[in-house]
Amino acid sequence: MNGARQYPNICRSGYRSLTKGLVIIYLNMTKTEFMLIGSGQRLNTIAASPSILMNGTRVKQVASTKSLGITIDDKLSWNCHIEKLTKKIASGIGAMKRVRHLVPPATLRLIYQALIQPHFDYCSTVWGTCGVTLQDKLQKLQNRAARVLTFSNYDVNAGQLLEILGWKSLNRHRNIQSATMVFKCLHGLAPDYLASKFSERNTSYNLRDSENKLNVRLPRTNYFKNSFSYSGATLWNCLPYEARCAESLRSFKREISNWEALYNNNKIYLNCNIN
Repeated sequence: MNGARQYPNICRSGYRSLTKGLVIIYLNMTKTEFMLIGSGQRLNTIAASPSILMNGTRVKQVASTKSLGITIDDKLSWNCHIEKLTKKIASGIGAMKRVRHLVPPATLRLIYQALIQPHFDYCSTVWGTCGVTLQDKLQKLQNRAARVLTFSNYDVNAGQLLEILGWKSLNRHRNIQSATMVFKCLHGLAPDYLASKFSERNTSYNLRDSENKLNVRLPRTNYFKNSFSYSGATLWNCLPYEARCAESLRSFKREISNWEALYNNNKIYLNCNIN
């Protein structure tokens, strides 16, 4: 009898041991959505949207959604994300313009670094390969901010203002961030799921220029061409030998910041002289 009475307790104890460490996720159906991702041509071939039911509730289909501060659209064009980004940045520039006569220049720069620069930087390695038109929109905003900080007229050359302020153009800055992330992936400073995207190129030629370069798969779609695994590897192979062979993150940043070809190369540099 004693053993029979103890059996339920043993079962409960065993169940707790079995389920220890498991995470049970309960979906909030009012916040649950689904999205079909593909090219516009492929999405147009879908005659009817799929109907997904969970616990008797129909899941809402959306064309874009926000995840960790990034707005992802169903065509991966980043149009929605850049549109929201430009509104936030324009609002920050407007606030900066209203107070520029009331604060010293050093404080005005701090306002720029606090309200505007973080929007340009956040997850730029993810959306930084967006189209040139979207990149131009962002560059125009940086140019506008430079004119506000320097009290310059609209017709003043933006490139000269960026040089006076010591700012890099946005495309140059994004390239440096992407190259830095690739360095972290290759030196165990990034998560494994990112590091697994890159592999070193094996070559039989013992040439200085071929050392520490990465394999680059031939892109068959624009989606892959715009991915970090492709654009990051391509950018890395364009770096000078000294940067690719840097042993520490500090030395790598020093080498890459002095590399003029990073922003003179027409393939990866966007001219900042955009009104």
